[in-house]
Amino acid sequence: MSTILIVDDEQSMRDVLAIMLRKEGYNVVTAEDGLEAVKAIEEDIFDLIITDIKMPGINGLEVLRRVKEVSPDTLVIVITAFSSTEDAVSAMKQGALDYITKPFKNENIKLVVTN
Repeated sequence: MSTILIVDDEQSMRDVLAIMLRKEGYNVVTAEDGLEAVKAIEEDIFDLIITDIKMPGINGLEVLRRVKEVSPDTLVIVITAFSSTEDAVSAMKQGALDYITKPFKNENIKLVVTN
């Protein structure tokens, strides 16, 4: 069973993603901000991380950078409500698997995660 870390400062977004992915059979861990995510990736190995970009303190791009340092094989999907070409290019250059803008359709997330 794959383990997924969901990082988002919005409780409702974490909950929706966690419920949806658990129903799909994944083991899901959540973090409410980048600092909590960094602690989690230093303690455990995750198969996939879904992280928001805009968060207080450590943002999603920094989480992505830290993940790739600690666990280069971990896949990362970046999500954001504030889409910018610059952030998307930066995320992909740093090794993100995908860049998804909010609001997104649950089926799109499921498809990206499954693939």
